Amino acid sequence: MDAIDLTNLEITVQPSDLDEDQFVSIWNVAASTMGGDAYQARFLASKFLGFLCKHRCGFTATSPADATYLDEWFERDNSLLYDWKPESDRVDVFSQHVHVPFDLFRNFLRDHGFQADKNYSPRRADRVDWFTNDCNVG
Repeated sequence: MDAIDLTNLEITVQPSDLDEDQFVSIWNVAASTMGGDAYQARFLASKFLGFLCKHRCGFTATSPADATYLDEWFERDNSLLYDWKPESDRVDVFSQHVHVPFDLFRNFLRDHGFQADKNYSPRRADRVDWFTNDCNVG
């Protein structure tokens, strides 16, 4: 894995990726922030997911259809929640189906001291609990 420079990141989003309520997928934030590079986006999305879970972020959201899709995937293959390593394609799947209000997300990262070069690795039980109880469906 090539080194990725994560210093002085400016968290960005493409305006076209925002919905009418200013929600955007975690993946799209990571992709925009990393200039569209999928390899780097996966790396950053991995960091975002671990951080949001560790800090029990309660404003993540998914549609009912996406929640069902993710639940069914997890039942077949629990690596969806357990494998958020930067090289895992499970990061792509999960982060493309979970959305955040962009401004609130960016403020949450700042206010809780997100450091993109730090490892955030929540316990398995905490990942399931966060997705089951803190991720809003609607």
